[in-house]
Amino acid sequence: MSLIDLPNPEWIELLKAEAAKGKPIAQIAREVGMARPSVSMLIRGTYPAKSLDLVTRKHGAAVMQLYRDQMMCPHLRCGISAEDCRAFASAPMSTSNPEKLKHWGACRACSLNPTKGGADA
Repeated sequence: MSLIDLPNPEWIELLKAEAAKGKPIAQIAREVGMARPSVSMLIRGTYPAKSLDLVTRKHGAAVMQLYRDQMMCPHLRCGISAEDCRAFASAPMSTSNPEKLKHWGACRACSLNPTKGGADA
């Protein structure tokens, strides 16, 4: 049985890019509100969790906002602009496109949805 190497989530690549610029890991950790050892392990690819879903939900959005001025879209699993997020969130329900319908439903349940009034965006 072989394991498939999946690409890192975009937000982890941003952490790596900041470290590659020479920024100390301790500074990166302070900026994004994470523990320094966690940031170090994420950058080195040795983070011990079987899945990055939990840490992505907890910190991915903050990293995307800080270093890319984007929001982390949980449905698309990548960064999008605040304008794109608002457009997706306010779009009418699609009955003819299954992918758009899934995205519409994900927006309704998303804690970052700017049309709910409780989002930071």
